[in-house]
Amino acid sequence: MTIFVVSGLVFSADGEQPGKSGMASGCEKSIDGKTKIIGFHIDMNISQFKGDYLKQELKMLADLGYNTIIWEVENNIKWETCPECVSPDAFAKEEFKEILAYSRKLGLEPIPLLQTIGHCEYVLKNEKYEKLKELPERIDQYCPRNPDVVPFLKKWTNEYLEVFGNVKYFHLGADEAYSLGKCPRCRAYAEEYSLSELFMSHMNAVSQPLIEKGVRPIIWGDMILHHPEALDKLSKKVMIFDWLYDRYYGSGSVQVWGRGNQGRDDLDAGTLERFGAFLYPFGDEPARDPDPFYTADYLESRGIDVVICPSSSSYGDSVFAPRIFYHMRNTYDSFRKGMSGKPKGAVLTSWTVHLFPWDLQKTSIELPNFIVNDPNCELDSYQEYYVRNHFGVGDTRFFAAAGMLAKRGLFNYAADLGFFKEAMPAPKEYVMNRLDEIAKKGELEKELETCENRLEEYRKGFMMFGEYAKAAHKGQDELIFWELAARNLINRAEAGRILLKNRMNRNDQDVKAEAEKILERLQALRKETEAAYSTRVKPSRTKEIMEWMYDSMEAALKEAGQ
Repeated sequence: MTIFVVSGLVFSADGEQPGKSGMASGCEKSIDGKTKIIGFHIDMNISQFKGDYLKQELKMLADLGYNTIIWEVENNIKWETCPECVSPDAFAKEEFKEILAYSRKLGLEPIPLLQTIGHCEYVLKNEKYEKLKELPERIDQYCPRNPDVVPFLKKWTNEYLEVFGNVKYFHLGADEAYSLGKCPRCRAYAEEYSLSELFMSHMNAVSQPLIEKGVRPIIWGDMILHHPEALDKLSKKVMIFDWLYDRYYGSGSVQVWGRGNQGRDDLDAGTLERFGAFLYPFGDEPARDPDPFYTADYLESRGIDVVICPSSSSYGDSVFAPRIFYHMRNTYDSFRKGMSGKPKGAVLTSWTVHLFPWDLQKTSIELPNFIVNDPNCELDSYQEYYVRNHFGVGDTRFFAAAGMLAKRGLFNYAADLGFFKEAMPAPKEYVMNRLDEIAKKGELEKELETCENRLEEYRKGFMMFGEYAKAAHKGQDELIFWELAARNLINRAEAGRILLKNRMNRNDQDVKAEAEKILERLQALRKETEAAYSTRVKPSRTKEIMEWMYDSMEAALKEAGQ
């Protein structure tokens, strides 16, 4: 048996032996003479972290064996290329360089991330850059055929390189560009060639200056998998980060980009023709599920280097707590896939648009370390390890308690509060308008029943955490965060329930009195939550996060209490 070390963690590579989940369990020492990427994604689009807190977390990540950080800094550095987009509390360049130097000393390779087609809301919401839009009514995408876009991005890429210094990789974003080919120039190009070639030509244009500097470009994988027809025209120097956050073995379905999650009976002839050999590497006989990681194998077969990307925070989570086991399943299978065979590694993404803190994501953040130490580990053994390490007990009911908070409900997730990635102020009347929409659809009673179910689950989770805290020998600070999340979710379910009842009968005085009591509890929770966030997130952004979480609900409760 060959023994080797990755980031100070010892594990073995004795060939690709299939594990229980059907993927290879052996791990390779290096790729092109380099250690496999074991990465964590720091997203500061929304949670603009304080420097001291970042250093604390970077030390924790290095101790866990991570060797790479993907820095999605967006408007959190004082950029000269786009000064209009800079956050009030943005890092000065020298301040951020010092954080990068500290990170490098810890053995964490930095990869800057600059969005170069989609998710450029923080830029395009500024009037000066309206001419760069794909569509005048949207702020999420650059126009790839606009002659000013690539020079603008090239200038900004050079400024990134000045801040980050000598880097091996540069992430160019490129996910969820759903307005692709919609403007007249792009539509004409796509009609003559294809949407696929439109996308590939743009990514080649923004990648080439990096390639010429000896820096390897990276892009997310979803758009090339939406439109793979011209894939051969994409430079093979480009590495793909293949992300999908509901991906795990045994789910019985796979993501087909552009068509959503599909089971074996849903897969159409075109999908099977292109991807069939990768969906069913051992044949499609009954009882064989399609392989959820087929896209990575497909891309690798085309000569493209791939990194697997799960998530500890993604769409579907509430703003107060993650779907803890959901993310663990995704992280577990994704890192085992990324650490074995041909993939070049794995990166755990953490999208702060969902607002809950890293403290509630530790179960996924610490899981890769456990997998690298024991590639044949099981999730059950990891859960036992986690509670002993964090709480000094062998009681795994911590996970059951957290699971009680996993289902989102009315008015406890970002989109239902009027908050989206563009980070614009949420309208104060957003909750009341949503109630009107629910009433028009005739769904008030249905939503009320759901609120009642969620309230029961959240209360049960809170009680379980209280019991667990009494038994735990340590880790009280972590449990306090979970209890705070539970109390917020209880309050939000109570608020949703009373607002629905008020919408059904606006003259019920008991409902009005209850709305006032719930409002008082919400305002107290807001102060407590703000105090917790303010130790981690910069002041201007902490204020905005509280507004996104609470303002429209507060306004609705005030109106209901009148």
